[in-house]
Amino acid sequence: MNLRDISLGRHAPSIINVVIEAPKGSRKKYRYHAKSRKFRLAYEFSMPVPTEYGWIPQTVAEDGHFLNAMVIATNASHPGYVCEARPIGVLKRKDRDHHVICVMLGDERYTSVKDISDLDVNLLKKIVQFFEPYFELSGWLNHTETVEVIKKAHEVYLADPKVRSPEAEIDSDSGDDEGTEGFDEDLEETSTPEEDTEQADSGDQGETEDANSDN
Repeated sequence: MNLRDISLGRHAPSIINVVIEAPKGSRKKYRYHAKSRKFRLAYEFSMPVPTEYGWIPQTVAEDGHFLNAMVIATNASHPGYVCEARPIGVLKRKDRDHHVICVMLGDERYTSVKDISDLDVNLLKKIVQFFEPYFELSGWLNHTETVEVIKKAHEVYLADPKVRSPEAEIDSDSGDDEGTEGFDEDLEETSTPEEDTEQADSGDQGETEDANSDN
């Protein structure tokens, strides 16, 4: 499966799919190349990312790329992992490269977190500090506003399904891969929620019911 073909999510926008590019605690930001189905190292962060970091499929953000997502989770995953997450807020940037803040579906530590205001203040500070040295931030959006952001980004995608994020389209399969850190997409290790519905349903019946009531 090409990770570019993954849907927004079975219960979107209340529960969405997120493709992870940088695991929690990592300094390495990988980028997915759709043509070759490989992840390659794009750059390194100056500090470890405080959450899972990735993108939301079938969306086109204000800057023309996928919507970015930061998924709060107890444990780190790996690049290429596709998780189901509940969006709770948005961290806005002046350059419009906004970041949707989510919590990992099924993570018992964050079951009660429904809105960005429910998060621990120290965690919010860590997220802000991760971006603050490099980007001008412009505040937060709450859960209700975040759902509208996701809906709008999905509508833009649906208006032209061929729209592709420029950063995801870059593919250097012309023989210049030698010496470039990267790895093939590993579908056996990648969670694909739509094929493995037990991930969302086991122990998360309450959250799924909430999602259905939101749609």
